[in-house]
Amino acid sequence: MIGFGAMLVECLVGIMALLAATALNPSDYFAINSLPEVFKTLGMHVVNLPHLNHEIGLDLAGRTGGAVTLAVGMTYIFTRFAWFSHLAPYFFQFVILFEAIFILTAIDAGTRVARYLIQDFFGEFYKPLKDVNWLPGSIIASAAACLLWGYLLFSGDISSVWVLFGVSNQLMASIGLIVGTTFVLKIAAKRRYALTCLIPLAYLYVTVNYAGYWMIKNVYLNPASTGFNLLNGVLSIIMLVLGVVIMITAIKKWLELWTEPRVQLEENTAG
Repeated sequence: MIGFGAMLVECLVGIMALLAATALNPSDYFAINSLPEVFKTLGMHVVNLPHLNHEIGLDLAGRTGGAVTLAVGMTYIFTRFAWFSHLAPYFFQFVILFEAIFILTAIDAGTRVARYLIQDFFGEFYKPLKDVNWLPGSIIASAAACLLWGYLLFSGDISSVWVLFGVSNQLMASIGLIVGTTFVLKIAAKRRYALTCLIPLAYLYVTVNYAGYWMIKNVYLNPASTGFNLLNGVLSIIMLVLGVVIMITAIKKWLELWTEPRVQLEENTAG
């Protein structure tokens, strides 16, 4: 209930972001999401942006990033109501805060998982680290996880790390669909139910791997690129390779499950 509910809420957030972006006039959207000198080369003219600047009380041009677009788009939608006009500045800041908290919770969860992984891996060499209730071990592993985050930021910038997070996040979604497919094939009375996971997996796995490959080739390991970053390139390669290993292992397991007799499961279901 909690996991499925959280998935639906996150899907709702994604739909809200798409609605907010598409509600804006294209010229206003590009004015917000590009630097002023770049926007001048597009040959576009803003439409509602001056009005939004006045309503929100900020100069919104050149404020790149999804959070600002989400906040401006949602504010624009609600300013269609006359009674809402005086609340626009507060609503804009509220949406920005909502987006920031959404990101911070992901970082918090990632740091916690990194701590568990560090304790589990190095616990093979030093047994007390395996005990997650051992306070010194938890502090050391937490500090190590935070230092790794900090080093990534220090070696690049937030935009490069954010793209790296995007690839890893979608790879994690692919792994979730792989696990879901395996689960359905193992317990479902009809194997065709696995298509509910396989179809989105086919799209997501291909797109995220191609996006990762494109970033490695054209950005991270391209000396001519301003985003050249050897560390991010190596981390991306490791993630993509591990994703391929998981996919190959899963396919082998799917073939085993596909050929297994289903008589016993159907008898138990009938009972």
